[in-house]
Amino acid sequence: MKLWVKALLVLNLEILLLVPQCTLQKVDKGLKTSDQYWAETGLTSEDLENLLVDQTCYSSQQMFLACVNSINSMASRTDQILNEKGELQIQGLQERVESDSEKKLILPWSDFFKKNQTAEHISFLELWKKLDQATSKTERSALIASGINGFLSIFKDPHTYILPLAMYEEVIANSESKSANAGFSARKNKDGWIVRKVFETSPAAKAGLKKGDLILSINGQSLKNVPQTEVSEFLKMKSISRMVLNVQRNGQTFNAEVFKSEQTYSNVSSKLSEHANRRVGVITIHKFSKEICNQVKTHIVTLKEQTVDGIVMDLRDNPGGQVDEAACIASLFVEPGTYLFQTKYLDPSKTSDYYVADQEQLFRGPLAILINSGSASASEIVAGSLRDLGRAKLVGERTFGKGTFQDGRVWGQNSKIAYFETQGMYYFPSGWTPQLVGLEPDLTVKFIDEGTSREEDLYMNPIMPLDNWAGPQSLSWLTEKDCSAESFPMMASSEDPQIEKAEALLSCTGKKHGYNGSL
Repeated sequence: MKLWVKALLVLNLEILLLVPQCTLQKVDKGLKTSDQYWAETGLTSEDLENLLVDQTCYSSQQMFLACVNSINSMASRTDQILNEKGELQIQGLQERVESDSEKKLILPWSDFFKKNQTAEHISFLELWKKLDQATSKTERSALIASGINGFLSIFKDPHTYILPLAMYEEVIANSESKSANAGFSARKNKDGWIVRKVFETSPAAKAGLKKGDLILSINGQSLKNVPQTEVSEFLKMKSISRMVLNVQRNGQTFNAEVFKSEQTYSNVSSKLSEHANRRVGVITIHKFSKEICNQVKTHIVTLKEQTVDGIVMDLRDNPGGQVDEAACIASLFVEPGTYLFQTKYLDPSKTSDYYVADQEQLFRGPLAILINSGSASASEIVAGSLRDLGRAKLVGERTFGKGTFQDGRVWGQNSKIAYFETQGMYYFPSGWTPQLVGLEPDLTVKFIDEGTSREEDLYMNPIMPLDNWAGPQSLSWLTEKDCSAESFPMMASSEDPQIEKAEALLSCTGKKHGYNGSL
């Protein structure tokens, strides 16, 4: 798996940062590929080769698996994989299907090491040299980075890695999403790609693409066995401006012609949704980038002016971002001074950080938060804290389960690269962390069968929680009369059952608890 692009993939996770120690002025150089960002860093092979010394790789099972993952991460760029003979071979069908899961690819090597730990017949340095010789100069730095990050994912943890500083400043931390692709996000399943989001006014929206559509092929190429990373990179290529998507919807297939254009999309949007006696505001947050809280404030005020009966906060497929922004947004729905969550460090000598609400409470009415397996990190902070405080109900599917946070600093070996290292985990008000277990919704509404893509499923060496308490996964309100899932009949024309159920839930709880729309 191409671990060096983890932070940019919808399926995986965006980094959860505290206060980065690396700060640069934003310079918009236009949309670039990951390879181009890495090429600008001038990353050389010395640091990678220091990790792949054969004697070191065989010193322990963890080191061995880290070396295997390093080679596989690099080899996957050309659809190759390491076999038990110590040779690189073209990935078979099963390996291609499993290539987005580090755990599935690396787990069999644990038994291999136990049986062959004294053999040392796999030379990792020689394998690296073969990969290097087959790589162009412009791709070399990216290849090295994928090897280093593949190693760190096993030796440290899945969310400790290096990243170009320019990529962080221009893409990840940016308060707007700049895209030269079709304006949609999707996730791979066994048959193709499931559309997760379609940005308004985007080329995809104009072509009629909708959430839940299954993309079977692009420009005639089947997506059934194509790894997630390959399609993500393909969609970003500027040289491909026209795409013909073969789409399946409600059992019917059709072609959608999409003309790509470079656009900028806000990471926050809102709308007023009216159905019968419901008047609900829907706020969608795509990621927790810098200054996102101020944008959310503006949308809340706008919705209040329209006298909404409740708010649905859509955090589905939101991979996370800035922890301070998450705390700020949670503050908007509780009384100032309310304890929100804390971060505990893996280093026992460091004191925990406590976060309390420090903003004016802008909304006091019913609140529902939409979550799914793509909701992670900062999204889980907001959803979990507000649910723990009894302030919000969670609707949808179990979240990703990333309860760790990372600090970023300039990498000592290269000033153009940032090193993000896991420092600890965050804990909700009642004292539990969602690490590995995630958040279970109060009202489960399945969207579509798309397989498992969570922390526990994807990674070989995730960090285990510091205690054994998985925490509360449901609330007593579910047993209250007239507010169960069966109480909300679906509209026949509903295109988004999760948001429909959330809106109905707000209507039910608002009436039940005497809320009269006063904000």
